[in-house]
Amino acid sequence: MQYIVIDLEWNQPLSHMSAPYRKVGDRLMFEMIQIGAVKLDENRRMRGSFSRLIAPKHYVKVHPRIRRITGITQEDLADAPGFLEALEQFAQWCGDDFVLLTWGSDDISVFQQNLDFFGAKRELPPFYDLQKLYCSLVENGKERKGLQAAMAEYGIAATDEHPFHSAVDDAYYTAMVFQRFPDAKAALEFPQAPRVLGKARSGKREKAEAMAVKNEKAYFGSTFGKQIPCPVCGKKGRVKEGYVVQRGENIALADCPDHGLMYVRVNFTLNPQGQLEARRSVTLSDEQNPAYVATKHLQWAQKVAAQAKNPPKEAIA
Repeated sequence: MQYIVIDLEWNQPLSHMSAPYRKVGDRLMFEMIQIGAVKLDENRRMRGSFSRLIAPKHYVKVHPRIRRITGITQEDLADAPGFLEALEQFAQWCGDDFVLLTWGSDDISVFQQNLDFFGAKRELPPFYDLQKLYCSLVENGKERKGLQAAMAEYGIAATDEHPFHSAVDDAYYTAMVFQRFPDAKAALEFPQAPRVLGKARSGKREKAEAMAVKNEKAYFGSTFGKQIPCPVCGKKGRVKEGYVVQRGENIALADCPDHGLMYVRVNFTLNPQGQLEARRSVTLSDEQNPAYVATKHLQWAQKVAAQAKNPPKEAIA
């Protein structure tokens, strides 16, 4: 059996009001524009790599954020094969006896949606999540860690020859992390299943609730303030960075494991009984590209740190 570590890049609509998105809607949230993969034998020796750009059919204009992160331009994609042709080339390269390994669960969901949308006759092969395996080894499975954190853990240094956010190079680094795991077959204990991609229905995109609190500081230290329920499914995501005061509101980020980035807004007011209440609204973000979400969390951590050094007048002491 061969292990194939795969990484994808995909484009997204310029906005959800754009003509391409209005045409295809939730049936194609992200359109694949690159497949990168590294093949390892049963002893985890690298035996080859695969890299193929894919010409998008619907989201033909590369989103500025995708271009900035990946370096892929519309000119790069102009002469690339379409999705179905690239899929066949990848399938031929994979061979017969293999499993697919990824870092995280986003790739499999995007891959499945593209297979369905373009009517591919091939079914999705078995996928396994190396991120879950890594976290079970290093973090007791309690927190998801990024690929770069895993590389640092194992002393793997990035090089100019393999820049991040190129699909084949991200697959290469993921393969190097996989080589460091004590047991290769342990990866098969973490199968993946694609989730259905799509924006939440407008009526479920936001949820508001209130809770009586002793004081504002008590809210931020409470489970109610740290564990945020998704407005769609109710699963809770943790506020990692903390709250930032903007225009009199306390705002934070959290992640639903199934529906992605959430914005949390909290205001404090007195209820009719004279008790202090934390009034909270939770809204699912329209932007769910993994690169965007990661960048947003990084920016938020910087904002929290900046306000800790120079608190605004309305911030909690």
